[in-house]
Amino acid sequence: MKRVALGIIERKVLDKKEYLLVSATKKSGKYTGFYYPPGGHMKNGENECETIVREIREELGCEVEIIKKITESLGDTKNQFTYWWLCKIIKGKLRIKKEEIINAKWFSKKEIIDEEKIWPATKKVFINYIFKKNI
Repeated sequence: MKRVALGIIERKVLDKKEYLLVSATKKSGKYTGFYYPPGGHMKNGENECETIVREIREELGCEVEIIKKITESLGDTKNQFTYWWLCKIIKGKLRIKKEEIINAKWFSKKEIIDEEKIWPATKKVFINYIFKKNI
């Protein structure tokens, strides 16, 4: 089973939280072009936090601090298990690696709930863990 670690990054703008989601260049069948938190596949010998820090540095050019684990779940694709972590940017500005990421965008709670092009597992984690518990 493939293991994926994702970092949910939030910021406050005018006292409202926004969350950074990305859309990959990789073809993903019916989910091609859909948004999800940044992160990626875990390499052999790598733990969840190391994966998130490495992937975000490689794909977005910034450093993150891992805050806490939110949950684990099956992914939206076959044979995928996903680890979800809350993170914050501690250094650098977003610089998208165009070979891997089409777009990176900050979403409000309403946009995540209403947007159709959000991976189903992502929407479920946000609704059940982020918005419900106000992490």
